[in-house]
Amino acid sequence: MSCGYRYVGFLSGILRQRYQYSAFRQFRSYSRWRKETLPRGDGKNRSAGLDIPFEDHYKIRSHIELLIQDYAKKPIPPITYQYLTQYKPPLQNNEEYMLSIQTVNLLLCYTCRQLQAIQNLPYIVVLNPNIELTNSLYLSTLETLLSVEYPYGLHHRDTMVNLLTNFLEEHQDTLTTLAAGFQEVMKFYDHDHVFRFLNLHLRNRISMKMLATHHLALLEQSDRFHEGFRTNDIGILYRDLKISGLVEQVGEFVNDLCSISYDRNVPVKIVEGHDVTFTCIPTSLEYVLTEVFKNSLRAHIEHSNAENMLTQKPVEVTIVRNDNELQIRIRDFGGGIPPTVEEKMFDYSYSTVAERKNDTGAEAYVLPGENVNNVSGMGFGLPMCKAYMEMFDGRLDIQSLWGWGTDVYIKLTGPSKEMLRS
Repeated sequence: MSCGYRYVGFLSGILRQRYQYSAFRQFRSYSRWRKETLPRGDGKNRSAGLDIPFEDHYKIRSHIELLIQDYAKKPIPPITYQYLTQYKPPLQNNEEYMLSIQTVNLLLCYTCRQLQAIQNLPYIVVLNPNIELTNSLYLSTLETLLSVEYPYGLHHRDTMVNLLTNFLEEHQDTLTTLAAGFQEVMKFYDHDHVFRFLNLHLRNRISMKMLATHHLALLEQSDRFHEGFRTNDIGILYRDLKISGLVEQVGEFVNDLCSISYDRNVPVKIVEGHDVTFTCIPTSLEYVLTEVFKNSLRAHIEHSNAENMLTQKPVEVTIVRNDNELQIRIRDFGGGIPPTVEEKMFDYSYSTVAERKNDTGAEAYVLPGENVNNVSGMGFGLPMCKAYMEMFDGRLDIQSLWGWGTDVYIKLTGPSKEMLRS
């Protein structure tokens, strides 16, 4: 059975749960009314022509909880290369329709899982304004997904484009908000629990954004095909991407950040693999390369002196391909990673803020410039790099010699030739 037909049953489930969405809309209207109604001096609210008795309010909340629990329990197939290559541009009408069913279904399940995970946090954590804001955003996403008119709304391309575009825009800054919230409640919550929550939450977030981006990319490529522009790419999957070009592009970008922060640059040298091409998701690889280069270039700058002149010594990149496997080694000579940092560098709950204040040298693996890796004082960069790599059976390995330098190995597995055939 094709991947598309497995999702047909989703429509009947949606139709059975229309009453739950009706309750959801009623509750959202009630919540907005409560916020807009000012308290009077006697402690009562001014009438806005709408009020809900406690019993009805309780039923509405119960229906919403049942809806969230129901979708959160649904099995979610992993996003694989087989999923990304099941439909190739140009999409036929039935293919576009089936893709819409899959995308909305998966986004609903992921959204409810995110909501359930937040609701399972301790009460004092959920009370944090930033975490509550994240929860409200996912509730808004749930409302938007359920507001699509089934099944006919899925036939309208503009509906899907607007829905997915707005989703990506609304969730653009959720990582910063969530990081700020956990930084504020960290002392009230066990660090191991924080790690487990963030590990699952951010991996789900990556999957959600990948689903939306892939869907929009397929639609755009189909439109361009009908306009006479053919492409070999499949959604977010780029065929035969020249890896050295991406490495050079990222190196220039990170050096621009270093120029802003330190007024210094570090050369990036490709030792081997100038002509290597590989089929992969360039945005994921670009993110990983950016995080690694930020760490390596900063290490060179921070440990440079008149004797070693590290800012003039290049960070070396080696690119090797073997069939559908790609390996990139990034070697720096910035003094290595301190042992106290090395054991925690893949821990979401680890922050280098305190170490920077004490100037212990542990800041060697904190990002320059925009502090993307150290969002609000929490080291999200390397753990997220690892999550990106492991989604498609890749790996991120780090070998460091304290006092000398660090080798980072980025290993990717690409799709098989059979998956790429039209």
